[in-house]
Amino acid sequence: MQSDASLPAEAKPKRDELVVVEPHRWALSWWARLYRRVLRRWDVDKHVKAFCRPMTIEGRENLDLVKGPVLVIANHSSHFDTVIVLHVLPRKVWGKLAIVAAADRMYREKVKGMLHSLRYNAFPITRGGGREALAYSQFLTSTGWSLLIFPEGKRSRDGQLLPFRGGPAILALGQNIPVLPIYIRGASDILPPGSPVSKPAPVHVSIGKPFAFPPGTTIPEAKTAMEEAIKALVPPFTPTI
Repeated sequence: MQSDASLPAEAKPKRDELVVVEPHRWALSWWARLYRRVLRRWDVDKHVKAFCRPMTIEGRENLDLVKGPVLVIANHSSHFDTVIVLHVLPRKVWGKLAIVAAADRMYREKVKGMLHSLRYNAFPITRGGGREALAYSQFLTSTGWSLLIFPEGKRSRDGQLLPFRGGPAILALGQNIPVLPIYIRGASDILPPGSPVSKPAPVHVSIGKPFAFPPGTTIPEAKTAMEEAIKALVPPFTPTI
């Protein structure tokens, strides 16, 4: 078997190739929204109850402060993060929420990508695609939709926060939309990166207060504020004896 090193340049896997996939706009239709509302019990709540054992939620009262479209940001250590966030959000938010998903990870296979869009109203975004990759996100927020996005851009392998990407800050500033920070601890114990099998584990979710950026805030300032908002929610580590 030939190694990558012995292959001609044009035959080597293009690891840095941008994956561009158009969003499934039908996921916003009445019937797709009805599907998610009816099957939420199985697609979201059932999985959380089966694997998040026990699950504790801190700051639930902050959800009452959400009055309209919001940019939900959360740390990312597992694919299970998505259903955990959906589970803790109230209907007034998840009923009109879209989820930003990496095109190169979740939408390489056409059928699987369509299922992600149908079940969770996820849509693909091209990592490294620049401001053009944010066009559909901007359309959604301008038409009253909330977004869930993981600012790190990929899953953390050790649970430590990774540097935030600039896209969420650009969205929040450009669309003048408030930010709702959420921190999740324990999801990586349920479904670690690289593992195909889920197992029950304790999960703690911390929900912060929504906040908005004042006029004149720069992108670096907004990105730093988002990072600090998530870090402020990290609970103190208590070793097990």
